[in-house]
Amino acid sequence: MTPEGQAELDKIREVRGYTLPVHDYLAELDPEMLKRYGNLASYALFGEAEGRPMDLKTRFLVLVGVTTAVKGDHEGVEWAAARAVQNGATWKEVYEAAFMAALPAGIPAFESACHTFNRMKKGEGLVDQEVPEG
Repeated sequence: MTPEGQAELDKIREVRGYTLPVHDYLAELDPEMLKRYGNLASYALFGEAEGRPMDLKTRFLVLVGVTTAVKGDHEGVEWAAARAVQNGATWKEVYEAAFMAALPAGIPAFESACHTFNRMKKGEGLVDQEVPEG
């Protein structure tokens, strides 16, 4: 990996507290692409709430629903759920956000998210991050 790729990974880790495999591969493939993707995603996900229609809690609850609906994105469900709770959501709100995805995506999508929540609560998550209790 180039020093530029490593620098971009370090920036993402500083903002998010972790990186995902997609970041590692983009750092190796094209550090400039990772930089642009990282900047957009970091702003959209973690940017200041002032002047924006949704606060961080709400943004992450939306992501719980979206990542549940796309099925199979266990890492996405996991980090979105943890970040939602870290930003003031209750676990019941997280569960409801995931359940709302079952309407368009089907109950198996919600069931998959529930398995992810169970692993998280046992400390067996896929993403190395602090998972709030609740």
